[in-house]
Amino acid sequence: MTIDTGPATMGMSVKATEPTLELLNRTPITYQSALNTDKNIIHEARHVAATEVLYQKLWKERSTIGALTKHHLGLGDRDICTVAQQSRWIRGGFNVCIPVEVQSLGSRRKLILRCAMPHKLAEAETPGSIDEKMGCEVGTYAWMQERCPDIRIPHLYGFGFSDHRHFTHEAHRPLYVRIVRHLQRLLYSLIGYPTLLSRYIRHPTTHRLITAYMLLEDVRSDTSQMLSKTWDKERGDPARRQRLFRGMARLMLSLARIPQPRIGSFRFHDDGTITLTNRPLNCSIMLLENDGTPRTIQRDDTYQCTEPFIADLFGFHDKRFLTHPNAIFDDRSCRGEMAAKVLLRALAHRYVRQDRRKGPFFLQLDDLHASNIFVDDDWNITCLIDLEWVCALPVEKLAVPYWLTGCAVDGILGERFAEFNQVREEFMGVFEEEERKVTAEHGLSLAQIMRESWESGGVWFWYSITSTNAMYPLFTDHLCRRFSSFRLSPEDEELLSKFWSEDAARVVEGKVQEYHRYEVELKRLFSSV
Repeated sequence: MTIDTGPATMGMSVKATEPTLELLNRTPITYQSALNTDKNIIHEARHVAATEVLYQKLWKERSTIGALTKHHLGLGDRDICTVAQQSRWIRGGFNVCIPVEVQSLGSRRKLILRCAMPHKLAEAETPGSIDEKMGCEVGTYAWMQERCPDIRIPHLYGFGFSDHRHFTHEAHRPLYVRIVRHLQRLLYSLIGYPTLLSRYIRHPTTHRLITAYMLLEDVRSDTSQMLSKTWDKERGDPARRQRLFRGMARLMLSLARIPQPRIGSFRFHDDGTITLTNRPLNCSIMLLENDGTPRTIQRDDTYQCTEPFIADLFGFHDKRFLTHPNAIFDDRSCRGEMAAKVLLRALAHRYVRQDRRKGPFFLQLDDLHASNIFVDDDWNITCLIDLEWVCALPVEKLAVPYWLTGCAVDGILGERFAEFNQVREEFMGVFEEEERKVTAEHGLSLAQIMRESWESGGVWFWYSITSTNAMYPLFTDHLCRRFSSFRLSPEDEELLSKFWSEDAARVVEGKVQEYHRYEVELKRLFSSV
């Protein structure tokens, strides 16, 4: 799923003949458009005011931002930290990035203070979600620093959790601290301790910010910018595309070079160690939990077998279906969703490799998109940012990114399917070339597995169970037709939906009533604009 990264404005104005509602990271929406989407627009509308409040609080705490920057860099009172005006702040899907310029000993350096937005990270629904997400992300940063030095990522100077635990990279601590940590790592190595000891050390301070944060290197420059800035204009250039694909293939292969023993995410511990002991926290799970879906996979849940993971994902989607007020539009769409869930469960075994069901598993960039990749003018990858949704996942989940033709995952149909397949083949050719150059700690051909997943339709199965809301169209457009030359009729869907629940008719009735209540609330919201 693509998360837009845009300027720090709460909304955009458009000329319209009917009232519009301002939302984050998208153009204002009309009532009819809001009614036609299964996104909870009522919930999303609240994010605008919450973001305004967060911006104002952070702006009032700019002296604290400067003090924390000095704290992590080991600077003194004479050094100057300048916090950028709000107009220069950059807002993504889950964080707001505040540029900070540091002047010290006649030199200047630019940094980014990346602050978590609590109202986008399910903190109200499930307290502790911010720190869970932060622990996974800094754990990934620390792991990649040690295990994937070939992947260029921003330097992480330090970070702070929402409960005010602060940590700083050892390079910015006194010499004696660095020596002690070096000896610790040496001891870990000598005794063969399996846990990775990171380079981040507890660094208490009395300065406290209102949310969790990371202090990062600002990787923007005249020769390096987000791929998204030139994507639409240049993606038709074969030479640029080849260089981009080569860089992306290297990223994927480097992460997958070391097999992992379970499905999960990294976790950072207070002693600086990193373990693969957090639930597999991906972008879709966070989006849906923030939208009110009850948590199904608990923080300590990891998986040593693929099938239980799939079962819990199905359970999570069931809860989303039951609790999301506009998950359906009428009784027919309700039965269609239920029928798709029944058949996907029945087909799941076809898309799990029995010889790999217990691993090994592989680190994958769950939310790799054009705003997370920095490139030069020729589209050589210069840096990878935003490591918040990296998980160890089944090898079958590896796939060519669906957005390479500028299309949503449920929009790859007809001519767009043919276009994507052509680009996919181009990507796979590059991937195979790069895989032959890699010395991996496993004997698998990832390219071969990716090709088999495409040919079997497995790629659509995995996209359907890991997306937020594309399960029904992906099943209908890509999987169903592999078993039947006809689409399911309304009668077929009604029959199959009865196997989703013993009281299926009551579920349908309840969901339709819930949608009508949502419709009334939505109309009331727009009438107040």
